[in-house]
Amino acid sequence: MSGVEIASAIALAQATKELLKDLNVLSEQLKPFNPDIKSFRIDYLGRNSEVKYLLLIPNGIRRQLKRKVEIPAITGFRFYEMWDLDKLEIVNSPWAFNGEKWVLDVTKLPSSEKYSLTVKGRISKEFLEQLVSVKAAENPSRQEEKDFYWIHSALTNAEAFRKIWTELNVEQVNANVRIGVERMFTSTIPEGIKEKLELQQKLLGAIASGNRDEEQRLKIKYRTMKGKLAPSELSDLFMRLASGDFFADYVTVEQPYVMNAIEPIKEIGTVVPEKVKVGVQTDLTYKNPTAKGNLCFLRHKYSLAVSEKVKEVLPKRRS
Repeated sequence: MSGVEIASAIALAQATKELLKDLNVLSEQLKPFNPDIKSFRIDYLGRNSEVKYLLLIPNGIRRQLKRKVEIPAITGFRFYEMWDLDKLEIVNSPWAFNGEKWVLDVTKLPSSEKYSLTVKGRISKEFLEQLVSVKAAENPSRQEEKDFYWIHSALTNAEAFRKIWTELNVEQVNANVRIGVERMFTSTIPEGIKEKLELQQKLLGAIASGNRDEEQRLKIKYRTMKGKLAPSELSDLFMRLASGDFFADYVTVEQPYVMNAIEPIKEIGTVVPEKVKVGVQTDLTYKNPTAKGNLCFLRHKYSLAVSEKVKEVLPKRRS
């Protein structure tokens, strides 16, 4: 095992230890009821978790002796739902929270013996980073008129977690693919407007540097330049073309991934979006601990669409 692999294993163990410390408190207090963790579900995007326990609470003398179960409040975890598995119905408000502890009066439970308890909580960013590996290509593989970006997501150590949880489901594992679009926009801008954009950048630089003489000179020159289309209008157009509503028609992703949010990436003070961030997501389980796929960008079709949209606007707004 390499040094990097050893460091990663140590980090995973530490992150898991912190999470299990809180869950072990729950298990210890529920010990009289033979708690068995059946499943652990994680919402990767929301960093929320859901743990399901199977409890055995026998009716009769043992229940009378253990009238109440008191569990100290654990940061990030709360008791959410309890089901009577013998009758297959939900138990209404079995747990009470007094500000410091969760309290269960077992004498008020139905006469059934088998119950399912759901506990919800938050998961740390550090734990998720160690639990799941998410990678996406920075540079595409080009094939004629299309670009392909590979995506890979995986549980880092599924076998180790099988010893803890019978089921593990990590939902909405998100990966972001960043697609360069700047050249497609700049190539559609006429020379006259490019000159105005360059002048605008110089003006912003003069304002930032505090050079008032240069600022006034460039302001006068900027106001006298021909062309009715303002850089802000052009920027609004480009942002619409890089938004999810428009851009989604030019990207597809292979299963087991599905498309998520799409948004442009643009630096403050610039007109042209540099990239478009495309989010894709999948679920990971013991049965499917890895997910591989490709995101396809219809580069040529998108470039033509951008040119057509710009042509529709510019002739109407030129002086």
